[in-house]
Amino acid sequence: ERPSQAQLGFAYTQRKQVLFYLPFQIFWDKERNQVNGELGYYRYTYLFYGIGNHNSTAAEETYDVNFPRWRINVLRLIKPGHYLGLRYWLDDYRMQRTDPDGQLSGGQLIGSRGGVISGAGLLYNYDNRDDIFYPTRGLLIEVEHFLNRKELGSHFNFVRTSLDAAGYFSTGRKGVLALNVWMTHLTSEVPFQQLAFIGGPRKMRGYFEGIFRDKNLWMLQAEYRRNVYKRAGFVVFAGTGAVSPTIHDLFSTNPHLTYGGGIRFRLSKKEKVNLRLDFAGNERSDFATYLTLKEAF
Repeated sequence: ERPSQAQLGFAYTQRKQVLFYLPFQIFWDKERNQVNGELGYYRYTYLFYGIGNHNSTAAEETYDVNFPRWRINVLRLIKPGHYLGLRYWLDDYRMQRTDPDGQLSGGQLIGSRGGVISGAGLLYNYDNRDDIFYPTRGLLIEVEHFLNRKELGSHFNFVRTSLDAAGYFSTGRKGVLALNVWMTHLTSEVPFQQLAFIGGPRKMRGYFEGIFRDKNLWMLQAEYRRNVYKRAGFVVFAGTGAVSPTIHDLFSTNPHLTYGGGIRFRLSKKEKVNLRLDFAGNERSDFATYLTLKEAF
């Protein structure tokens, strides 16, 4: 039976920024039921580069925001490997400061004045991985249809439909090939915080998180993982993807490319939890470093 897990994180910076987060995944009744999600509170400075597929770091602006976060997914096993359930998400964005000369300062972009994001939707999961922390074979597929509605207390109405699928293939006793495809489609009045985006420590490492964001997104990434000696290992990875305001333009838009490698150190042999250090670049010759726990996907 897979282990339930919860990770408590807290940070307080010299600029009086606060990050408190509690991601969790709980199984019971022999994995027939599970609840997962995140509870958190954030008082932080974020970066915004604009909307679209051709932004650059030269357009970077900062904004300060406070918000509590509730993300709850409740799933029930309907047949081996297949889960069906409900999702509820709540973020209450309270904008504190924007750059005077930035795109957000005028309040014209949806979400630039803050607001409550509250929505619910259907969730389907297929999961037959051999391990939740470091799978060597199996599939993990999530399909979502999410309705953010004013009737649920939201300040916005929008719909999100997404597919996030990962496959894991053993390549001998110590190697694993991991593949990930992600597609998202949003409609109606989507606040900029909820637009689908590329970048960050999980989705196309090598670009800053959210540098490209829009209503439609596709992404493919691959990673080869190999254990070298006892608890030590390495990975190499690459990814490509794009965003677009319409589905019609999504696959005709020039995609972005990321690539890199990293080292791994297994913190727990029993649970197969890795400390990962990744070095990544992109087609613009920018580079980024990531230090975190568990694999990117």
